[in-house]
Formats: sequence, C-alpha cells, structure tokens
Amino acid sequence: MTRKVVFPILLPILLLCLPYFMVAKSVIEPCNASDSCSSYLSYRLPLDSKISEIAFRFKVNVSDLLAANSIGSNQVNQIQPEKSFVKIPILCSCVNGIRRSSSTHYTIGVADTLMSISELYGGLVSAEQIGIANGVDAEHPLASGQSLVIPLPCTCFNNSNNDVDSVYMSYVVQSGDDLTRIAAEYGVTVGNLEIINGLGQPQIDPGDILAIPLAACSAANLNWYNESLIIPNGSYALTANNCIKCGCSSTDLSMECSASGIVDKCSHLQCKDSNLFIGERHEKHTASGNCNVTACIYRGHLGGKTFRSLVNSTDVKCLGNQSQHTGLSMASPATDLALSPSPSPYSAKSHTLELMNSSPAHRHSKKSLSQALHFSLLVLELIREIFL
Repeated sequence: MTRKVVFPILLPILLLCLPYFMVAKSVIEPCNASDSCSSYLSYRLPLDSKISEIAFRFKVNVSDLLAANSIGSNQVNQIQPEKSFVKIPILCSCVNGIRRSSSTHYTIGVADTLMSISELYGGLVSAEQIGIANGVDAEHPLASGQSLVIPLPCTCFNNSNNDVDSVYMSYVVQSGDDLTRIAAEYGVTVGNLEIINGLGQPQIDPGDILAIPLAACSAANLNWYNESLIIPNGSYALTANNCIKCGCSSTDLSMECSASGIVDKCSHLQCKDSNLFIGERHEKHTASGNCNVTACIYRGHLGGKTFRSLVNSTDVKCLGNQSQHTGLSMASPATDLALSPSPSPYSAKSHTLELMNSSPAHRHSKKSLSQALHFSLLVLELIREIFL
C-alpha cells in the first residue's frame, strides 16, 4: 500500500525537477581557417554597471562599446540599469575548428564559483563551458587570483545573410521570448532564424543562444585603401586613429563617414583643391530643381595618413544646405586614388542557405550528457528503492 501511495507523489516532484535538466542549446559554426571577423553579443546586465565597467568585464575597447550602442564618446561613466541589454562587439576567431571568442579573461575572486561567473556574463557561457575551457575539476578547483578564459559564443557566416551584409549577434533567450517576437524586433523572419540556428521547429527555451543577423553597412566595395569596415545598422565605428567616425544609414544601408571631432590632432582631413573636409558636400542648384554635388569622402588610412577624395555627382537630390555630411554611396571609382585598395576580408560573400547546407551549423548542449545521465541514474535508484 505504501509503495502505491509514494509513486504518485514522486512523479510530480520529478516533473518539477526536469526543467533544471533541460538542455540549453546554441549554434556552432564550423571553421577551418585562422581568420577572425566581427561579431556581437547581446548582454543582459545582471547588475547596474557603468559603460567602462562593462568594457573591462569583456576586455573590449570602451570606445568600441560606446560605438556599438550609439552612445556618445564622452559617456564612459554612463550607468546602464540592471536587466537592460547592451551590445558587446567582439572578435570572433576560429578555435579548434569552431567559431569562438577567447579574448575575454576573468580574475577569480575569493567568493567566486563557476556558476556565479556564468551569471556575471549573462548566461552567454555556462559554468561547465568555463570549467572545461580552463581545466577546472575536483583535482584542479578554482583558486583566488587565477585568470580564467571565458569562451564566449560567436558566429560570422561570412558576414552575409541572404546576400545582405550582416553582423551576427549571439542572443540568450529570456523567459517569455518566442521566435516571432525576436524576429520582429531584429527585422528578420522566423524562417530565417530557424535555418540559421538549425531549428527543426520554432521552439526555443530560456537559456538557448540564438545567432541573429543584424543588417549592416559594408565598405567592401567602396575602394578603401588598406581597410574595410562592416557596421550594423544603428551603430557607428571609429577609424583612422579615431579621427573618422563612420555610421550606418538606416534608410539605404550606406556607409556615412565624417571627421569624429574627438581627437585634437588629426591631419589630412581636407580634400585637396577644395575647402571641404571629409563628410562635407557642396551643392549647386540646377535648372531642373536638383543639384550638382561635390563631396569629400573618406577612402581609408595607413599609419598617420588619411586618404580622401572629391566626388562629383550631377543632377542629384538636394539636401538643402551648401555644406553637409554625405554618405559613401557616392564613392568614386578606384582611379580617384593613386593607391589601390587591399582586398577586403568581407568581400567574399556566401548565401546563408548555401552555407548551412555545405557546412551546417550544429546545435549543441551547454550541459553535459554526463550530468543528465547522472540524474537518470538517481531516478532509477530511487524507483528501485521504492518498488523492490
């Protein structure tokens, strides 16, 4: 009689425990080269943090962090509230055959555990992943002052999504999320997310990590010398020793560059034979009501030299002022520069669907099978004790 009563009580308890052992998944991009590319992390802050503190936590340049989130360059001490999201720009490398960022290190404190460190990084990396990457086990426990590698997730997929220039962002699924809401927020389709992340169905669980393509502006075809940038829509980037600020136009995804104004000593910003500086344009109205435009555009840099050139466009839409910023969609042919641009690392594109078919991204578990097996054995042992 006792055994018949205990099992109905035990079953709900086991069902309540199962969510803890649900396997959290993320996408893995296989790779076989030593190249690196730009990637983003969507970081949900576990506590109030200054921009400078977040940059230190992820070991990224504070200027790059401000640019990724379109925050002014003088706001390094701006406080971001707990549970808000911040985009973290990271370099995505090829590590042991998969895309992974390994440039972030964490110094262990006295009260730290693998779980507390995982939580500090917003669930972007599990406690087990940190332990495996650093050889932490029963014989080699955490030690205060020890430096740990934080193996953060990242994907690149040739910076292309259906032939649209894109930067991929790793996003940790939150409670209440669904693919429809996520797709709408980031301007992609549910089907696109399913293909990119190898989902057999639109079912996601809290803790899963999705690769989300962010439409971006690329300088790959702008004939820049010795440089190429790719910038997600809604962000900007500093280049040429922080003398130039380039942004991504949300209307036509064209690169727009101008003098940053944050560095005192910047030379070679004025186009020759004109009074225009990089990012400025001069308009001359035509009889048709349009304008003939002369623009000074950015063309890359090398060392302390910034390259620029004048571009003339006839009978184009007037912006209304004689001197304004201009987008690089007006880029002139390569002959405007005496120096030929070096090949862009982003110029080779690949359709995401083709990429997924030829080198499919794999879903993988953040929790080891050994943990799940251990739980199963405990359940079996408990049942055996009750019924045998």
